[in-house]
Amino acid sequence: MLSIKFHKNPERIGGGITEIIFNEHRLIIDLGAELEYEGVEPNPNIDGVTIGKEQCDGVLITHYHGDHIGLLKYLLPEVPVYMSKVSQEIGLTIYDRLKRAKLLASDDKTIDRLENAKLFSYEDFGKDFQIGAFTVRPIRVDHSAFDALAYLITVAGKKIFFTGDFRSHGYTGKALYTTLEKYVGKVDVIITEGTMLSREDETISEKELREKAIDICNEHRYILYLGSSTNIDSLLSMSSAAKLTKKAFCADNFQKEIFKIVAENSKSDFYKNPIHQVKYPQGLVIALRMSQLDFAEAFYKKYGQESVLIYSLWDGYITKKQELQKLQTLWGNRFIQLHSGGHASADDIKKMVEICSKEREQTMVIPMHLENFDFFSKLKLPATVRNLQQSEELLLVP
Repeated sequence: MLSIKFHKNPERIGGGITEIIFNEHRLIIDLGAELEYEGVEPNPNIDGVTIGKEQCDGVLITHYHGDHIGLLKYLLPEVPVYMSKVSQEIGLTIYDRLKRAKLLASDDKTIDRLENAKLFSYEDFGKDFQIGAFTVRPIRVDHSAFDALAYLITVAGKKIFFTGDFRSHGYTGKALYTTLEKYVGKVDVIITEGTMLSREDETISEKELREKAIDICNEHRYILYLGSSTNIDSLLSMSSAAKLTKKAFCADNFQKEIFKIVAENSKSDFYKNPIHQVKYPQGLVIALRMSQLDFAEAFYKKYGQESVLIYSLWDGYITKKQELQKLQTLWGNRFIQLHSGGHASADDIKKMVEICSKEREQTMVIPMHLENFDFFSKLKLPATVRNLQQSEELLLVP
């Protein structure tokens, strides 16, 4: 018997836990925490995975964002974890810093689980690995997390493609469609994100973000860039814009650690030396994190009229955080929202399904990581869309 199950609500962005079951064999993909959970999210209580006696072939991690690894702390130590080398290194950097800041509970086991993970290196992408009864192929995709992975899973004669979070508008996104054709091909089931389907945000590419940032740098002396420290491409876009406009690019030690990991694991010179020196800088570009909003307010009091704040995160955070609303009021029209986004557009999803679907709608598409299933029906996909509810077990092979 082959079946698929979501352990958390798929009609919610982030925090997914997907299980593929074949007879006595089980494979979990991601152990994600909810993005907006108040307090410490409890154990999801998955028997054989997070409670009880170990009964799971392994957990595949797509990337290091908290809504994909945030519940890894509950994983039974006997269950193996598989992830990319970069995801492990950046994950450890994040959780080591949280531990030093005393923001981790004393019994939090995330660091242990990350340290003992089995790693896919760059050379492993596109190759097949046997995990229990499952043949697993890690496939590198473009996302706001570096070296994010999708997975092609073959079991019981069925091919299941789990997209994870992906996009085509990052610096490596141009390879998306050829990657799908070469390493995925036609499959029986596609489990895909649909984050952007309910949002009206304009999707801009990283290159477009860079060009807009150059214009802003030319117009203003000081630029505060408020974004995710693990969104490497956007940080590099800002670094490049600073260099081209003869401004110094400033990052803190945590951001420098992330840059170092990416530079050491990338084959592209683009990711080398992002912290450049300018002999006579014509201003500053300062990368900030959400934990540094007090600095932004203090900076405005001294340099407000010469500065601009670029906000490069989900705009929903502004409505939820008074601190951001205050900064938006301070800067007024110099509070500029400029965000490339880490997720697939509707066109990306349609093209991906077209490439990976068999003829005559023989392929099943299962949406997740989205706000509402209804948005998928509007795509008119050349496949059968199956809305799978939380805890429902979808039988593929009897």
